[in-house]
Amino acid sequence: MEPPDFEAKNFTVEPASSAYPLCEEWRDGSEGSVFQLANIFFFLGFMGGSGFYGLLYLFTLLTLGFLCSTVWAWSEPCTTDPFLWSLALSGVCLGQALHVAYRLRSVVLDKDFQELYNCMFKKLGVSLTHFGKIVASSDGEVHTIEKDHCFAIEGKTVIDKLSVLLSGR
Repeated sequence: MEPPDFEAKNFTVEPASSAYPLCEEWRDGSEGSVFQLANIFFFLGFMGGSGFYGLLYLFTLLTLGFLCSTVWAWSEPCTTDPFLWSLALSGVCLGQALHVAYRLRSVVLDKDFQELYNCMFKKLGVSLTHFGKIVASSDGEVHTIEKDHCFAIEGKTVIDKLSVLLSGR
């Protein structure tokens, strides 16, 4: 029978140092200027509004903040996880900023639809983006109504509704 290995069971014995040193000590001083700049970008970014321009402001400043955080984590030892998270989040925020910028592009309509929007829908407070979705649902066709014409369209209006419209009830 072999004698028991007391050193393996003794927790007061110092373990052998591993090939990768552990980061167990806190830094004595404050973090660097790049870290502080990242936090300023985060602070300013979260002050953005909820509209399209506010979202563009938010995601642009968050992208800059995460990029500064990535640079800080790259330069500091023992910050592998913050480096990877900051890099991934800066990519996500950049993608969101590009998506919002794409959605902000100007909506171009035909002359008739633009006139209809300016005369009626703009006064009702409908945004041009939402009006563009309405136009897309109507297949982009303009139907003008002449005097003494019905507004029923063949194949588009249900017959039950047409009889109510013609009878005036």
